[in-house]
Amino acid sequence: MTLEDIYQIERTKWDSVAEQNLKSLKVMHPDENFYTYARRASTMVKVNDFLGNLRGKKVLEYGCGLGEVSTLLARSGANVVTFDLSPKSIITSRQRAKLNKADANIQFAVAAGENIPYADESFDFIFGRAILHHLEADLGWSEISRVLKPGGKAAFVEPMGMNPILNFVRDHVTYPHKNPRGADHPLTYSDIHTWGQGFREFHFQEIQLLSMLERGLGFGKQLLFLRKLDGFLLRHLPFLRRFCRYVVMFCSK
Repeated sequence: MTLEDIYQIERTKWDSVAEQNLKSLKVMHPDENFYTYARRASTMVKVNDFLGNLRGKKVLEYGCGLGEVSTLLARSGANVVTFDLSPKSIITSRQRAKLNKADANIQFAVAAGENIPYADESFDFIFGRAILHHLEADLGWSEISRVLKPGGKAAFVEPMGMNPILNFVRDHVTYPHKNPRGADHPLTYSDIHTWGQGFREFHFQEIQLLSMLERGLGFGKQLLFLRKLDGFLLRHLPFLRRFCRYVVMFCSK
């Protein structure tokens, strides 16, 4: 497929998802912000500690999707800039921000992640959740480094694609809150290292080995015994890390 073929598949998919969600947007709890979200979300391991204080910082959310994180970043005092390939996702994200009175602190654009419309060294921080695996790493990695200020930081939370059982489930099994598949490709170690190019420091942590069952079985709550078992297995049997569901990536320029 050409890059434009991929864009068309992804644009159509996310336009549909956004249209389905537009009428069900809700006002967030008054105390909800990026920090509380990162503490609560099982995939956001160490993100708060890495990024630190967002107040007054210029933050690029790399792909806004339905706009939840953009609104949470703005509620944490950040000056937020974000984009998405899907025009209807931008409409939904703007509506969510307006509903939560955060729209004055967010700038939106329709753009592709491999070619973003921002000047060099524009941002203090960059954050992305489940966005890089929709992009072409060989084309996109330099954009992240280009727009980040010297001394700036970027953090990404991405699905991994090296567990054959998990890949089968993603392709063929229905489970709660599952998004439709498009042209996305969960990351391999080669992809991860490609995205980490051009940074002064880069490291990553694989997460969710057995605890991925929390979502797959639809429990709706943390299964602490699985998380503790994950910690033991991933610490003592590092060859299992490649089979995890997610990776958290930390970049410093």
